[in-house]
Amino acid sequence: MEQHFRRQQLYDLVWSEPLTLLASRFGMSDVALAKNCKRNGIPVPQRGYWAKIKAGKTSQRFPLPPRGLGAVETVHIGSSNWNEREDEEQALMVEDVPPPPDFPEPFPDLITRITMLVGRVAQSRSLKSPHRAVAKLLSEDAERHERWKQSPYPLTFDQPLYVSPYEQRRLKLVDAIFKAMARAGMTPAVPREKNPGEFTVRIGDSTVGFTLGKPSEQRSNWAIATEARRPASEPVRLKIDWEREEPKELVSEWSDRPDAPLESMLQEIVVNLIAVGEMRIRAVERRWYEYRAERKVELIEAERERREEAAREERERQRRLANARIEKLHQEAMSLRLADDIRQYVAAVNERNAASSNPVPPAEMDDWSRWALEQAERIDPVRTGAFLLPLREELEEEDESGSTARTPSSDPIELPPAWHPNQRYSR
Repeated sequence: MEQHFRRQQLYDLVWSEPLTLLASRFGMSDVALAKNCKRNGIPVPQRGYWAKIKAGKTSQRFPLPPRGLGAVETVHIGSSNWNEREDEEQALMVEDVPPPPDFPEPFPDLITRITMLVGRVAQSRSLKSPHRAVAKLLSEDAERHERWKQSPYPLTFDQPLYVSPYEQRRLKLVDAIFKAMARAGMTPAVPREKNPGEFTVRIGDSTVGFTLGKPSEQRSNWAIATEARRPASEPVRLKIDWEREEPKELVSEWSDRPDAPLESMLQEIVVNLIAVGEMRIRAVERRWYEYRAERKVELIEAERERREEAAREERERQRRLANARIEKLHQEAMSLRLADDIRQYVAAVNERNAASSNPVPPAEMDDWSRWALEQAERIDPVRTGAFLLPLREELEEEDESGSTARTPSSDPIELPPAWHPNQRYSR
């Protein structure tokens, strides 16, 4: 089952006992736990640390470094299967959901810190030594260009993408941004498919995308959207993707101006790209704890409704059982009266037959009397013990609970019918 810890909590755990013991509680190996800690910037005890502690010696304990830009504060350990979801929700109902992590650093201070980290961002005057992501784009474009030249039937699909001055300028802008990002410890990525205007940057645990081009410009997989002579003087806009409501203090869009091209805004662009990654992680952390708090309320309310519904169904079941018991009692009383009436009727018939001037022969009379008294015995609830037998619904409950205290055998019991010629029979 997945477990969640703040970085400080997990740091205290990994320095409280050996990783092999701690990892077994999480259902994972000590190597996997160590990798998880490393990925989240949490130092773990070095080899031989616990042996020295056991021998009474001192060993170095590395302090917990500050959370990196764009890095999560909540660490998720392990994973959950579908069959463990119910256990997770049951645990969430009883645990206290902590408030979201506190990010005391205000946005202006964050921008100042990132600006000091980034430093000066130089323009890329040429693409002779580009960033490896840009170099990959140029290499793939050179292969397309070679296929396009050698093919007797050149296809639009193979036409090179980055030959126009406009595309060359875009690549130089991206190259400068990617190099500055790499120096700050971030991981740039190449564009998706064949759209050279879409790029992503990995900032800690956050992925930030941005577009570079005209607002409506999209390059499809099958057609070329720009011409080979497209001039570099065409205006370019850079826009950072932001899925939710954008913070007011955040700058996420820049465009060429007559007095200031995008090349003069590179530092501001890089700083705000990193700031977006950090702000996204903060928003993710807040949404995560808001979700858990809301989910806990939903689970508690659903459990309350389930219990109320179960109590209502139980009251209804008890009402049906009470009515059924009364109905069974009425039927048994009616059957008993009918059985007594049959016995009295048989005695009266025998008495009058004996006093008759033309009586029925004794053999026939005995056969009829025996048959009639058998019917009386069959419907008599006292003689058959039917008044002690439970209702079918009670038998089904006992079968579900596994109890056999009230039934002498495992076979289902059929209650004798309350036979009578009139449903409203009375004496």
